[in-house]
Amino acid sequence: MAEKDKIQKTLESYNDVFADIVNVLLFNGEQIVKENDLTDAQTFSYYKMDTKNIHSQERDVAKIWNNGEIRISFIGLENQMKPFKFMPFRVIGYDGAAYRNQLNENLREKGYPVVTLVLYFGTKRRWKNYKSLKEIIEIPKALDSFINDYRINVFELAWLSDEQINSFTSDFRYVAILLRRLRTGKPYPLDNVSYRHAREILDLFYVMSQNNRDFESFFEEDSKNGNIFTGRTDMNKLIQSFIIEGAEQKAIEDAKSFYANGASIELISKSLKMTPEQVKEIVKDVVIEQA
Repeated sequence: MAEKDKIQKTLESYNDVFADIVNVLLFNGEQIVKENDLTDAQTFSYYKMDTKNIHSQERDVAKIWNNGEIRISFIGLENQMKPFKFMPFRVIGYDGAAYRNQLNENLREKGYPVVTLVLYFGTKRRWKNYKSLKEIIEIPKALDSFINDYRINVFELAWLSDEQINSFTSDFRYVAILLRRLRTGKPYPLDNVSYRHAREILDLFYVMSQNNRDFESFFEEDSKNGNIFTGRTDMNKLIQSFIIEGAEQKAIEDAKSFYANGASIELISKSLKMTPEQVKEIVKDVVIEQA
Protein backbone atom coordinates (compact mmCIF):
# COMPACT_ATOMS: atom_id res chain seq x y z
CA MET A 1 0.00 0.00 0.00
CA ALA A 2 2.84 2.40 0.87
CA GLU A 3 4.46 1.73 -2.52
CA LYS A 4 1.24 2.49 -4.39
CA ASP A 5 0.76 5.65 -2.39
CA LYS A 6 4.28 6.86 -3.11
CA ILE A 7 4.05 6.20 -6.85
CA GLN A 8 0.62 7.84 -7.15
CA LYS A 9 1.96 10.94 -5.42
CA THR A 10 5.03 11.04 -7.66
CA LEU A 11 3.03 11.07 -10.90
CA GLU A 12 0.42 13.52 -9.61
CA SER A 13 3.06 15.93 -8.29
CA TYR A 14 4.09 16.89 -11.83
CA ASN A 15 2.39 20.17 -12.70
CA ASP A 16 1.17 18.99 -16.11
CA VAL A 17 -0.51 15.92 -14.57
CA PHE A 18 -1.93 17.83 -11.61
CA ALA A 19 -3.39 20.55 -13.85
CA ASP A 20 -4.84 17.92 -16.19
CA ILE A 21 -6.60 16.09 -13.34
CA VAL A 22 -8.13 19.33 -12.08
CA ASN A 23 -9.18 20.51 -15.54
CA VAL A 24 -10.92 17.25 -16.43
CA LEU A 25 -12.59 16.54 -13.09
CA LEU A 26 -13.56 20.10 -12.15
CA PHE A 27 -13.79 21.97 -15.46
CA ASN A 28 -14.97 19.30 -17.93
CA GLY A 29 -11.67 19.29 -19.79
CA GLU A 30 -11.38 23.04 -20.33
CA GLN A 31 -7.78 24.22 -19.98
CA ILE A 32 -8.50 26.52 -17.06
CA VAL A 33 -5.53 25.64 -14.85
CA LYS A 34 -2.14 25.93 -16.57
CA GLU A 35 0.83 23.94 -15.34
CA ASN A 36 2.97 27.08 -15.13
CA ASP A 37 0.41 28.63 -12.76
CA LEU A 38 0.98 25.93 -10.12
CA THR A 39 3.44 25.95 -7.24
CA ASP A 40 3.96 23.30 -4.60
CA ALA A 41 2.12 23.82 -1.32
CA GLN A 42 2.95 22.51 2.12
CA THR A 43 1.36 19.11 2.69
CA PHE A 44 2.04 18.83 6.42
CA SER A 45 -0.11 20.32 9.15
CA TYR A 46 -0.37 19.72 12.88
CA TYR A 47 -3.13 19.38 15.46
CA LYS A 48 -3.51 18.77 19.18
CA MET A 49 -5.49 15.82 20.51
CA ASP A 50 -4.87 16.72 24.16
CA THR A 51 -2.73 19.04 26.26
CA LYS A 52 0.45 17.02 25.75
CA ASN A 53 0.53 15.44 22.31
CA ILE A 54 0.83 17.16 18.95
CA HIS A 55 0.06 15.05 15.89
CA SER A 56 0.87 15.61 12.23
CA GLN A 57 -1.31 15.01 9.19
CA GLU A 58 -0.15 14.99 5.59
CA ARG A 59 -2.03 15.49 2.36
CA ASP A 60 -1.04 13.37 -0.62
CA VAL A 61 -0.39 16.22 -3.08
CA ALA A 62 -1.13 19.94 -2.81
CA LYS A 63 -0.58 22.92 -5.11
CA ILE A 64 -1.27 26.64 -5.07
CA TRP A 65 -3.02 27.89 -8.22
CA ASN A 66 -1.67 31.35 -9.01
CA ASN A 67 -2.43 34.19 -11.39
CA GLY A 68 0.81 36.10 -11.38
CA GLU A 69 1.28 37.16 -7.76
CA ILE A 70 -2.39 36.53 -6.92
CA ARG A 71 -3.27 33.23 -5.30
CA ILE A 72 -6.47 31.84 -6.82
CA SER A 73 -6.88 28.63 -4.85
CA PHE A 74 -5.27 25.92 -2.77
CA ILE A 75 -5.95 22.52 -4.38
CA GLY A 76 -5.25 19.19 -2.75
CA LEU A 77 -5.45 15.60 -4.02
CA GLU A 78 -6.19 12.66 -1.74
CA ASN A 79 -5.72 9.12 -3.10
CA GLN A 80 -7.88 6.27 -1.81
CA MET A 81 -7.47 2.64 -2.81
CA LYS A 82 -10.46 1.63 -0.68
CA PRO A 83 -13.59 3.54 0.39
CA PHE A 84 -13.17 5.14 3.80
CA LYS A 85 -16.32 5.65 5.84
CA PHE A 86 -15.12 8.75 7.67
CA MET A 87 -13.42 10.52 4.76
CA PRO A 88 -15.36 13.78 5.41
CA PHE A 89 -13.68 14.00 8.83
CA ARG A 90 -10.24 13.61 7.24
CA VAL A 91 -10.87 16.14 4.46
CA ILE A 92 -12.33 18.78 6.75
CA GLY A 93 -9.20 18.44 8.88
CA TYR A 94 -6.94 19.04 5.88
CA ASP A 95 -9.01 21.92 4.55
CA GLY A 96 -9.36 23.56 7.96
CA ALA A 97 -5.58 23.50 8.40
CA ALA A 98 -5.11 25.08 4.95
CA TYR A 99 -7.51 27.89 5.84
CA ARG A 100 -5.81 28.35 9.21
CA ASN A 101 -2.43 28.71 7.50
CA GLN A 102 -3.74 31.64 5.51
CA LEU A 103 -3.71 33.69 8.72
CA ASN A 104 0.08 33.47 8.61
CA GLU A 105 0.29 34.78 5.03
CA ASN A 106 -0.32 38.47 5.73
CA LEU A 107 -3.75 38.53 4.11
CA ARG A 108 -4.91 41.99 3.10
CA GLU A 109 -8.64 41.77 2.53
CA LYS A 110 -9.77 38.24 1.65
CA GLY A 111 -8.43 34.72 1.62
CA TYR A 112 -8.65 32.17 -1.17
CA PRO A 113 -10.66 28.91 -1.46
CA VAL A 114 -9.39 25.46 -0.56
CA VAL A 115 -10.50 22.56 -2.76
CA THR A 116 -9.82 18.87 -2.20
CA LEU A 117 -10.32 16.13 -4.79
CA VAL A 118 -10.58 12.57 -3.47
CA LEU A 119 -9.30 10.23 -6.20
CA TYR A 120 -10.69 6.74 -5.72
CA PHE A 121 -8.52 4.10 -7.42
CA GLY A 122 -10.69 1.11 -6.54
CA THR A 123 -11.92 -1.13 -9.35
CA LYS A 124 -14.01 -3.77 -7.56
CA ARG A 125 -16.75 -1.70 -5.96
CA ARG A 126 -18.23 1.78 -6.15
CA TRP A 127 -17.70 4.42 -3.46
CA LYS A 128 -20.91 4.06 -1.46
CA ASN A 129 -19.54 5.57 1.72
CA TYR A 130 -20.43 8.92 3.16
CA LYS A 131 -19.66 12.03 1.14
CA SER A 132 -20.77 14.73 3.56
CA LEU A 133 -20.33 15.62 7.19
CA LYS A 134 -24.02 15.46 8.12
CA GLU A 135 -24.21 11.86 6.93
CA ILE A 136 -21.80 10.67 9.63
CA ILE A 137 -22.86 12.66 12.67
CA GLU A 138 -25.97 12.40 14.81
CA ILE A 139 -27.56 15.84 14.97
CA PRO A 140 -30.39 16.71 17.39
CA LYS A 141 -33.25 18.20 15.39
CA ALA A 142 -33.06 21.47 17.29
CA LEU A 143 -29.41 21.91 16.26
CA ASP A 144 -29.66 20.91 12.60
CA SER A 145 -30.07 24.44 11.19
CA PHE A 146 -26.97 25.57 13.11
CA ILE A 147 -24.66 22.82 11.82
CA ASN A 148 -22.81 23.52 8.59
CA ASP A 149 -22.56 20.56 6.25
CA TYR A 150 -19.27 19.73 4.55
CA ARG A 151 -19.35 17.85 1.27
CA ILE A 152 -16.32 16.05 -0.17
CA ASN A 153 -15.54 15.66 -3.87
CA VAL A 154 -15.07 11.97 -4.66
CA PHE A 155 -14.10 10.89 -8.18
CA GLU A 156 -14.34 7.17 -9.03
CA LEU A 157 -11.57 6.94 -11.62
CA ALA A 158 -12.46 3.45 -12.86
CA TRP A 159 -15.99 4.67 -13.65
CA LEU A 160 -15.10 7.85 -15.55
CA SER A 161 -17.00 8.35 -18.81
CA ASP A 162 -15.36 7.98 -22.22
CA GLU A 163 -15.64 11.75 -22.62
CA GLN A 164 -13.74 12.33 -19.38
CA ILE A 165 -11.02 9.79 -20.20
CA ASN A 166 -10.53 11.26 -23.67
CA SER A 167 -10.31 14.76 -22.17
CA PHE A 168 -7.09 13.95 -20.34
CA THR A 169 -4.09 15.37 -22.17
CA SER A 170 -1.39 14.21 -19.75
CA ASP A 171 -0.08 10.77 -18.89
CA PHE A 172 -2.87 10.42 -16.35
CA ARG A 173 -5.07 9.32 -19.23
CA TYR A 174 -3.28 5.96 -19.24
CA VAL A 175 -3.95 5.57 -15.53
CA ALA A 176 -7.67 6.09 -16.15
CA ILE A 177 -7.58 3.59 -19.02
CA LEU A 178 -5.77 0.99 -16.90
CA LEU A 179 -8.36 1.35 -14.13
CA ARG A 180 -11.21 1.04 -16.64
CA ARG A 181 -9.53 -2.07 -18.08
CA LEU A 182 -9.09 -3.60 -14.61
CA ARG A 183 -12.76 -2.95 -13.83
CA THR A 184 -14.37 -4.14 -17.07
CA GLY A 185 -11.82 -6.56 -18.50
CA LYS A 186 -12.37 -4.93 -21.90
CA PRO A 187 -9.77 -3.16 -24.09
CA TYR A 188 -10.06 0.60 -24.46
CA PRO A 189 -9.45 2.19 -27.89
CA LEU A 190 -6.24 4.18 -27.92
CA ASP A 191 -4.67 5.61 -31.07
CA ASN A 192 -1.74 8.00 -31.31
CA VAL A 193 -0.10 8.41 -27.92
CA SER A 194 2.86 10.21 -26.40
CA TYR A 195 4.50 9.88 -23.00
CA ARG A 196 6.04 12.49 -20.76
CA HIS A 197 6.53 10.55 -17.54
CA ALA A 198 7.05 7.03 -18.81
CA ARG A 199 8.91 5.73 -15.78
CA GLU A 200 6.13 6.81 -13.43
CA ILE A 201 3.45 5.29 -15.69
CA LEU A 202 5.18 1.92 -15.69
CA ASP A 203 5.80 2.07 -11.95
CA LEU A 204 2.09 2.70 -11.36
CA PHE A 205 1.07 -0.06 -13.79
CA TYR A 206 3.42 -2.36 -11.91
CA VAL A 207 1.77 -1.87 -8.52
CA MET A 208 -1.83 -1.46 -9.71
CA SER A 209 -1.83 -4.70 -11.69
CA GLN A 210 0.27 -6.67 -9.14
CA ASN A 211 2.69 -7.49 -11.93
CA ASN A 212 6.23 -8.50 -11.01
CA ARG A 213 7.69 -8.46 -14.49
CA ASP A 214 10.98 -6.75 -15.27
CA PHE A 215 9.93 -3.76 -17.36
CA GLU A 216 13.41 -2.42 -18.16
CA SER A 217 12.92 -3.82 -21.67
CA PHE A 218 10.43 -1.03 -22.33
CA PHE A 219 13.24 1.51 -22.09
CA GLU A 220 16.19 2.22 -24.30
CA GLU A 221 19.30 4.31 -23.75
CA ASP A 222 19.32 7.80 -25.22
CA SER A 223 22.57 9.77 -25.21
CA LYS A 224 20.81 13.08 -24.52
CA ASN A 225 17.83 12.14 -22.39
CA GLY A 226 18.95 9.01 -20.56
CA ASN A 227 16.42 6.17 -20.35
CA ILE A 228 13.35 6.88 -22.44
CA PHE A 229 10.25 5.00 -23.47
CA THR A 230 10.75 3.23 -26.78
CA GLY A 231 8.67 4.60 -29.64
CA ARG A 232 7.71 1.04 -30.56
CA THR A 233 5.72 0.54 -27.36
CA ASP A 234 1.99 0.04 -27.93
CA MET A 235 0.18 1.32 -24.83
CA ASN A 236 -2.86 -0.91 -25.38
CA LYS A 237 -0.68 -4.02 -25.54
CA LEU A 238 1.34 -2.78 -22.60
CA ILE A 239 -1.75 -2.33 -20.43
CA GLN A 240 -3.07 -5.74 -21.45
CA SER A 241 0.22 -7.48 -20.73
CA PHE A 242 0.51 -5.89 -17.30
CA ILE A 243 -3.01 -6.98 -16.37
CA ILE A 244 -2.69 -10.54 -17.73
CA GLU A 245 0.73 -11.15 -16.24
CA GLY A 246 -0.32 -9.52 -12.98
CA ALA A 247 -3.27 -11.90 -12.73
CA GLU A 248 -1.01 -14.85 -13.51
CA GLN A 249 1.45 -13.79 -10.84
CA LYS A 250 -1.34 -13.50 -8.27
CA ALA A 251 -2.61 -16.98 -9.18
CA ILE A 252 0.88 -18.41 -8.66
CA GLU A 253 1.17 -16.75 -5.27
CA ASP A 254 -2.31 -17.99 -4.29
CA ALA A 255 -1.45 -21.55 -5.35
CA LYS A 256 1.70 -21.54 -3.19
CA SER A 257 -0.17 -20.08 -0.23
CA PHE A 258 -3.04 -22.60 -0.50
CA TYR A 259 -0.63 -25.52 -0.80
CA ALA A 260 1.48 -24.35 2.14
CA ASN A 261 -1.67 -24.27 4.24
CA GLY A 262 -2.65 -27.83 3.37
CA ALA A 263 -4.88 -27.53 0.30
CA SER A 264 -4.71 -30.47 -2.12
CA ILE A 265 -3.40 -30.29 -5.67
CA GLU A 266 -6.88 -31.16 -6.94
CA LEU A 267 -8.59 -28.41 -4.93
CA ILE A 268 -6.06 -25.78 -6.00
CA SER A 269 -6.36 -26.87 -9.60
CA LYS A 270 -10.13 -26.52 -9.53
CA SER A 271 -10.16 -23.22 -7.62
CA LEU A 272 -7.57 -21.45 -9.77
CA LYS A 273 -8.52 -23.10 -13.08
CA MET A 274 -5.11 -24.69 -13.60
CA THR A 275 -4.19 -28.20 -14.59
CA PRO A 276 -2.86 -30.47 -11.82
CA GLU A 277 0.46 -30.55 -13.65
CA GLN A 278 0.71 -26.75 -13.58
CA VAL A 279 -0.03 -26.68 -9.86
CA LYS A 280 2.55 -29.39 -9.15
CA GLU A 281 5.21 -27.41 -11.01
CA ILE A 282 4.34 -24.20 -9.11
CA VAL A 283 4.35 -25.75 -5.64
CA LYS A 284 7.21 -28.24 -6.06
CA ASP A 285 9.51 -26.22 -3.76
CA VAL A 286 6.85 -25.11 -1.27
CA VAL A 287 7.19 -26.36 2.30
CA ILE A 288 3.82 -27.38 3.80
CA GLU A 289 3.14 -25.66 7.10
CA GLN A 290 2.71 -27.99 10.05
CA ALA A 291 -0.31 -27.52 12.32
